Amino acid sequence: SISSGHIKSADGSSIVRQGNTTVVCGIKLELSKPTAENPEQGFIVPNVTIPAMCNPGFKSGPPSAEAQALSTFIKEVISSSGCVDLRDLCPVAGRSAWVLYLDVICLDHDGNLRDAAVAALMAALGSLKLPTVVFDSEMEQISVTKDLSCLPMNSRAVSCSFCVFDQDLVADPTWEEETNAQSAVTLVILDSGDICLTEQTGASALSGDTFQTAVSCAANQIGERRVGKECRSRWSPY
Repeated sequence: SISSGHIKSADGSSIVRQGNTTVVCGIKLELSKPTAENPEQGFIVPNVTIPAMCNPGFKSGPPSAEAQALSTFIKEVISSSGCVDLRDLCPVAGRSAWVLYLDVICLDHDGNLRDAAVAALMAALGSLKLPTVVFDSEMEQISVTKDLSCLPMNSRAVSCSFCVFDQDLVADPTWEEETNAQSAVTLVILDSGDICLTEQTGASALSGDTFQTAVSCAANQIGERRVGKECRSRWSPY
C-alpha cells in the first residue's frame, strides 16, 4: 500500500507498506545558491535512517552499515534513473536553486527494505510541489510566491529484490530469508522496461540463467504496474 502527500509538515511525503515492512519518506525544500561548477542545477540530498525500534537486529547509536549502504543505494537510484532533472530544481540559473532534503525512515523492517524505500522515494517525489521563484532583475532580488507546480518526473523506477539459495530465487524476501540467504540481488527497472541499476551482495555468484530469471520476474512486475494491475506482494520461490 502506498499513501503520498499526507504529511503536512513536509513538502512531499509518502508512506509505503510492503508486507510487514513500513517506510516513510519526507522531503523538505530549501532555497540555496547553485555551485559555480553547475550553475543551472539544484541538489538532492538523500538520507536513510533505520532506528533500533524497527527491528531487534539494530541498536541505537551511529548509523548502521546497512543504513549507510541504503543511503548510497538511494543516491545511485536517483542518479542512474534520471527520474528528476536537476535543472528543473534551478529556477534562476546562477542565483537560486532548490535543495531537496530527502529523508527515508524505516518504521518496521521485515526484509525487502530496498524495494520499499525506492517505492517511497518515487511516491514522495511525485507528491512534491515547488513554489514559484521570481527574480527581479532591476532590484536583483529573489522572491518566492505561493503558486505551486508539480516537480517534473522524467521516469519512475521500481526496485525488485531477490535472495539466492543454491541458485534458487526467492523474491520479496523477508528479514529471516535475507539473514539466511547465500547472496542477494536487487534490480532497479524504469517504467520503460530498461534496467538502470543492479546490486548484488553476498559470497555466492549468480549464474547467467539465474540472473535472467530475476530479470524476467522484475520485468513482469513492471508490466503489471504499467497496465494498472494489482501486484503481488509476495511471489513464490523460483
